[in-house]
Amino acid sequence: MFIMKSLVLSLLLSFLMLEITAQTHSYEIRYGSHVIGNITAVQKVAGTVKKIAIQSNVDMKPLAKFNLNIDCDYDNNILLIANAKRTTGKEGDDKYSITKRDGKNYSINHNGERSVLNNTDIVHTVAELYFFEPHHITSIFSELQGAFLPLRSLGNGLYELTLPEGKKNVYKYEKGTLVQVEIPQAFGKALVVKIT
Repeated sequence: MFIMKSLVLSLLLSFLMLEITAQTHSYEIRYGSHVIGNITAVQKVAGTVKKIAIQSNVDMKPLAKFNLNIDCDYDNNILLIANAKRTTGKEGDDKYSITKRDGKNYSINHNGERSVLNNTDIVHTVAELYFFEPHHITSIFSELQGAFLPLRSLGNGLYELTLPEGKKNVYKYEKGTLVQVEIPQAFGKALVVKIT
């Protein structure tokens, strides 16, 4: 009887240890002294499986209003599928990208244009930047762009991500945690600032 109780207790503890661990980070999006939006980043890990969900809302009337949602699934630190969608409420202005692993390749549907990324593993994505400092990483996959983007360390916890149109977002980390993103705009810069 004692052995049976020990076995049941052992199995129960093992099951609880495999329970999903979750991290949630909240950010404000600021333009000048005004809060114009928010971002919620959630990462759930269970064994070798990881899920990341990013929800972003921006309302900077009359210049911009949009929602951005990114959902990524990984197994053994390799991206399996990523869905990214930016909606504005204006007809023809929405953007989306779906990246899906297919064997050793990825199929990408970026705003209706299809492409294939051959013989590679997508190991790091932009969504992950909310959860770890990208030491020694020089290229990172953008879920929304459906492409790899250059990432450069500037030192002192600062990293510069270059977008396809040439804009450069600067990510700032303190003790390995993302605390701020500086995003250049036509009339200044927006800041993404960690609040929890």
